[in-house]
Amino acid sequence: MSARDSMFSLDGKRIIVTGATAGIGRSLAGALVRQGAQVVLLARRKELLDTVVAELGDNASAIAVDLSDAGDTRSAISEAIDTMGGVEVLVNNAAYIAGGRRAEDETLEDITQTLNVNLVAPIVAAQTVFPFMKAAGAGSIINVTSVVASVGIGRLPQAVYSASKGGLTAITREWAAQWSRYGIRINALAPGFIRTEMTDATLEVDKIRDWVEANTMLPRIGTPEDFDGMVVYLASDSSSFVTGQVLTVDGGWTAR
Repeated sequence: MSARDSMFSLDGKRIIVTGATAGIGRSLAGALVRQGAQVVLLARRKELLDTVVAELGDNASAIAVDLSDAGDTRSAISEAIDTMGGVEVLVNNAAYIAGGRRAEDETLEDITQTLNVNLVAPIVAAQTVFPFMKAAGAGSIINVTSVVASVGIGRLPQAVYSASKGGLTAITREWAAQWSRYGIRINALAPGFIRTEMTDATLEVDKIRDWVEANTMLPRIGTPEDFDGMVVYLASDSSSFVTGQVLTVDGGWTAR
Protein backbone atom coordinates (compact mmCIF):
# COMPACT_ATOMS: atom_id res chain seq x y z
CA MET A 1 0.00 0.00 0.00
CA SER A 2 1.41 3.41 -0.99
CA ALA A 3 1.72 6.33 1.41
CA ARG A 4 -1.13 8.01 -0.44
CA ASP A 5 -3.38 4.97 -0.09
CA SER A 6 -2.48 4.43 3.56
CA MET A 7 -3.25 7.98 4.72
CA PHE A 8 -6.82 7.04 5.62
CA SER A 9 -6.30 3.31 6.07
CA LEU A 10 -8.27 1.67 8.86
CA ASP A 11 -6.50 -1.67 8.66
CA GLY A 12 -6.49 -3.25 12.11
CA LYS A 13 -9.03 -0.81 13.53
CA ARG A 14 -11.89 -2.34 15.51
CA ILE A 15 -14.92 -0.07 15.36
CA ILE A 16 -18.36 -0.03 16.97
CA VAL A 17 -21.14 1.86 15.15
CA THR A 18 -24.55 2.48 16.69
CA GLY A 19 -27.62 3.06 14.56
CA ALA A 20 -26.21 1.42 11.46
CA THR A 21 -29.26 0.02 9.63
CA ALA A 22 -30.19 3.11 7.61
CA GLY A 23 -29.14 6.58 6.55
CA ILE A 24 -25.83 8.02 7.74
CA GLY A 25 -24.97 5.02 9.92
CA ARG A 26 -25.44 2.45 7.18
CA SER A 27 -23.41 4.48 4.73
CA LEU A 28 -20.52 5.24 7.08
CA ALA A 29 -20.36 1.61 8.23
CA GLY A 30 -19.73 0.64 4.63
CA ALA A 31 -17.04 3.30 4.26
CA LEU A 32 -15.27 2.08 7.39
CA VAL A 33 -15.27 -1.53 6.18
CA ARG A 34 -13.99 -0.51 2.73
CA GLN A 35 -11.04 1.18 4.41
CA GLY A 36 -10.12 -2.05 6.16
CA ALA A 37 -11.81 -1.81 9.55
CA GLN A 38 -13.52 -4.59 11.46
CA VAL A 39 -16.94 -3.24 12.41
CA VAL A 40 -19.68 -4.31 14.81
CA LEU A 41 -23.04 -2.68 14.10
CA LEU A 42 -25.56 -1.98 16.86
CA ALA A 43 -29.19 -1.20 16.16
CA ARG A 44 -32.71 -2.24 17.06
CA ARG A 45 -33.97 -3.92 13.88
CA LYS A 46 -32.37 -7.35 13.58
CA GLU A 47 -33.58 -8.13 10.06
CA LEU A 48 -32.11 -4.93 8.71
CA LEU A 49 -28.88 -5.54 10.61
CA ASP A 50 -28.60 -8.95 8.99
CA THR A 51 -29.12 -7.39 5.57
CA VAL A 52 -26.43 -4.76 6.13
CA VAL A 53 -23.94 -7.33 7.45
CA ALA A 54 -24.55 -9.52 4.40
CA GLU A 55 -23.80 -6.51 2.17
CA LEU A 56 -20.61 -5.59 4.04
CA GLY A 57 -19.08 -9.05 4.21
CA ASP A 58 -16.79 -10.83 6.64
CA ASN A 59 -15.43 -7.71 8.34
CA ALA A 60 -18.86 -6.81 9.71
CA SER A 61 -21.04 -8.34 12.41
CA ALA A 62 -24.08 -7.10 14.29
CA ILE A 63 -25.82 -7.05 17.65
CA ALA A 64 -29.51 -6.18 17.97
CA VAL A 65 -30.11 -3.86 20.92
CA ASP A 66 -32.63 -1.35 22.23
CA LEU A 67 -30.42 1.70 22.73
CA SER A 68 -33.10 3.41 24.80
CA ASP A 69 -32.25 0.94 27.57
CA ALA A 70 -28.98 1.86 29.28
CA GLY A 71 -28.37 -1.63 30.65
CA ASP A 72 -28.90 -3.26 27.27
CA THR A 73 -26.64 -0.67 25.67
CA ARG A 74 -23.80 -1.38 28.10
CA SER A 75 -24.17 -5.13 27.57
CA ALA A 76 -24.18 -4.80 23.79
CA ILE A 77 -21.09 -2.58 23.75
CA SER A 78 -19.30 -5.08 26.01
CA GLU A 79 -20.33 -7.94 23.72
CA ALA A 80 -19.04 -6.03 20.68
CA ILE A 81 -15.68 -5.51 22.38
CA ASP A 82 -15.51 -9.20 23.26
CA THR A 83 -16.39 -10.15 19.68
CA MET A 84 -13.52 -8.12 18.23
CA GLY A 85 -11.06 -8.59 21.10
CA GLY A 86 -10.83 -4.85 21.71
CA VAL A 87 -11.93 -1.49 20.31
CA GLU A 88 -10.12 1.47 18.79
CA VAL A 89 -13.07 3.56 17.59
CA LEU A 90 -16.63 4.18 18.76
CA VAL A 91 -19.14 5.95 16.50
CA ASN A 92 -22.19 7.17 18.42
CA ASN A 93 -24.56 7.61 15.50
CA ALA A 94 -27.96 6.29 16.64
CA ALA A 95 -30.67 8.92 16.92
CA TYR A 96 -34.36 9.27 17.66
CA ILE A 97 -36.69 12.16 16.88
CA ALA A 98 -40.30 12.38 18.06
CA GLY A 99 -43.12 12.93 15.62
CA GLY A 100 -42.87 16.60 14.78
CA ARG A 101 -44.77 17.96 17.77
CA ARG A 102 -44.21 21.55 18.83
CA ALA A 103 -42.29 22.18 22.05
CA GLU A 104 -45.42 22.73 24.15
CA ASP A 105 -46.92 19.42 22.98
CA GLU A 106 -43.97 17.06 23.39
CA THR A 107 -44.94 14.28 25.74
CA LEU A 108 -42.96 12.81 28.60
CA GLU A 109 -42.56 9.68 26.46
CA ASP A 110 -41.13 11.82 23.63
CA ILE A 111 -38.70 13.48 26.03
CA THR A 112 -37.56 10.27 27.72
CA GLN A 113 -37.09 8.27 24.51
CA THR A 114 -35.23 11.09 22.77
CA LEU A 115 -32.83 11.72 25.64
CA ASN A 116 -32.26 8.01 26.27
CA VAL A 117 -31.27 7.24 22.68
CA ASN A 118 -29.54 10.51 21.76
CA LEU A 119 -27.68 11.31 24.97
CA VAL A 120 -27.78 8.55 27.59
CA ALA A 121 -26.82 5.77 25.15
CA PRO A 122 -23.72 7.61 23.84
CA ILE A 123 -22.62 8.34 27.41
CA VAL A 124 -23.02 4.70 28.44
CA ALA A 125 -21.25 3.53 25.27
CA ALA A 126 -18.32 5.90 25.84
CA GLN A 127 -17.98 4.89 29.49
CA THR A 128 -17.94 1.23 28.43
CA VAL A 129 -15.17 1.62 25.84
CA PHE A 130 -13.15 4.04 27.97
CA PRO A 131 -11.15 1.52 30.06
CA PHE A 132 -10.07 -0.35 26.92
CA MET A 133 -8.95 2.83 25.17
CA LYS A 134 -7.24 4.09 28.34
CA ALA A 135 -5.31 0.83 28.66
CA ALA A 136 -4.25 1.06 25.01
CA GLY A 137 -3.23 4.71 25.37
CA ALA A 138 -5.25 5.62 22.30
CA GLY A 139 -8.73 5.70 20.86
CA SER A 140 -11.24 7.75 18.91
CA ILE A 141 -14.84 8.48 19.85
CA ILE A 142 -16.98 10.12 17.17
CA ASN A 143 -20.35 11.58 18.16
CA VAL A 144 -22.89 12.36 15.46
CA THR A 145 -24.68 15.49 16.65
CA SER A 146 -26.56 18.01 14.49
CA VAL A 147 -26.58 21.64 13.41
CA VAL A 148 -29.72 22.05 15.54
CA ALA A 149 -27.43 21.80 18.58
CA SER A 150 -26.31 25.36 17.84
CA VAL A 151 -29.03 26.90 15.63
CA GLY A 152 -32.74 27.34 16.37
CA ILE A 153 -35.06 26.26 13.55
CA GLY A 154 -38.56 27.28 14.54
CA ARG A 155 -40.34 25.98 11.45
CA LEU A 156 -39.18 22.40 12.08
CA PRO A 157 -40.43 21.40 15.56
CA GLN A 158 -37.70 19.44 17.35
CA ALA A 159 -37.02 21.11 20.71
CA VAL A 160 -36.06 18.05 22.76
CA TYR A 161 -34.09 16.59 19.84
CA SER A 162 -32.14 19.87 19.70
CA ALA A 163 -31.52 19.70 23.44
CA SER A 164 -30.26 16.12 23.21
CA LYS A 165 -27.83 16.99 20.42
CA GLY A 166 -26.72 20.10 22.27
CA GLY A 167 -25.89 17.91 25.25
CA LEU A 168 -23.93 15.51 23.06
CA THR A 169 -21.99 18.41 21.58
CA ALA A 170 -21.13 19.75 25.03
CA ILE A 171 -20.02 16.38 26.37
CA THR A 172 -17.85 15.88 23.29
CA ARG A 173 -15.72 18.82 24.38
CA GLU A 174 -15.71 17.83 28.06
CA TRP A 175 -14.67 14.24 27.30
CA ALA A 176 -11.90 15.64 25.11
CA ALA A 177 -10.70 17.82 27.98
CA GLN A 178 -10.76 14.98 30.50
CA TRP A 179 -9.58 12.05 28.39
CA SER A 180 -6.90 13.60 26.20
CA ARG A 181 -4.33 12.68 28.88
CA TYR A 182 -5.00 9.03 28.01
CA GLY A 183 -4.52 9.53 24.27
CA ILE A 184 -8.26 9.31 23.57
CA ARG A 185 -9.61 11.73 20.97
CA ILE A 186 -13.26 12.78 21.00
CA ASN A 187 -14.84 14.71 18.14
CA ALA A 188 -18.30 15.31 16.73
CA LEU A 189 -19.79 15.43 13.27
CA ALA A 190 -22.77 17.76 12.87
CA PRO A 191 -24.94 17.03 9.83
CA GLY A 192 -27.24 19.61 8.38
CA PHE A 193 -30.19 18.59 6.25
CA ILE A 194 -29.39 15.06 5.10
CA ARG A 195 -31.85 12.85 3.25
CA THR A 196 -32.36 9.77 5.41
CA GLU A 197 -35.17 7.49 6.51
CA MET A 198 -35.65 9.77 9.54
CA THR A 199 -35.91 13.01 7.51
CA ASP A 200 -37.53 11.85 4.25
CA ALA A 201 -41.09 12.76 5.22
CA THR A 202 -40.07 16.30 6.21
CA LEU A 203 -37.90 16.92 3.17
CA GLU A 204 -40.61 15.67 0.80
CA VAL A 205 -42.69 18.74 1.69
CA ASP A 206 -42.05 21.13 -1.18
CA LYS A 207 -41.95 24.35 0.86
CA ILE A 208 -39.51 22.86 3.40
CA ARG A 209 -37.24 21.36 0.75
CA ASP A 210 -37.25 24.63 -1.21
CA TRP A 211 -36.47 26.61 1.96
CA VAL A 212 -33.55 24.34 2.85
CA GLU A 213 -32.07 24.44 -0.64
CA ALA A 214 -32.50 28.22 -0.91
CA ASN A 215 -30.61 28.70 2.37
CA THR A 216 -27.79 26.24 1.65
CA MET A 217 -24.66 27.60 -0.04
CA LEU A 218 -24.33 24.35 -1.98
CA PRO A 219 -28.02 24.35 -2.96
CA ARG A 220 -29.07 20.76 -2.44
CA ILE A 221 -30.10 18.33 0.25
CA GLY A 222 -27.18 16.30 1.60
CA THR A 223 -26.87 12.54 1.26
CA PRO A 224 -25.52 9.99 3.75
CA GLU A 225 -22.52 9.47 1.49
CA ASP A 226 -21.49 13.10 2.06
CA PHE A 227 -20.54 11.97 5.56
CA ASP A 228 -18.33 9.00 4.69
CA GLY A 229 -15.04 10.80 4.20
CA MET A 230 -15.39 12.77 7.41
CA VAL A 231 -15.94 9.72 9.61
CA VAL A 232 -13.07 7.86 7.93
CA TYR A 233 -10.82 10.85 8.62
CA LEU A 234 -11.75 11.00 12.31
CA ALA A 235 -11.41 7.24 12.71
CA SER A 236 -7.99 7.18 11.04
CA ASP A 237 -4.59 8.18 12.33
CA SER A 238 -4.66 11.15 9.94
CA SER A 239 -6.66 13.00 12.60
CA SER A 240 -4.25 12.12 15.42
CA PHE A 241 -3.90 15.81 16.44
CA VAL A 242 -7.62 16.59 16.29
CA THR A 243 -9.81 16.48 19.40
CA GLY A 244 -12.66 18.43 20.97
CA GLN A 245 -13.89 19.55 17.56
CA VAL A 246 -17.32 19.68 15.94
CA LEU A 247 -17.01 19.27 12.17
CA THR A 248 -20.10 20.50 10.35
CA VAL A 249 -21.38 18.80 7.20
CA ASP A 250 -24.22 21.02 6.00
CA GLY A 251 -23.35 22.44 2.60
CA GLY A 252 -22.74 25.83 4.18
CA TRP A 253 -26.22 26.12 5.75
CA THR A 254 -24.95 27.41 9.13
CA ALA A 255 -22.43 29.74 7.47
CA ARG A 256 -25.02 31.74 5.57
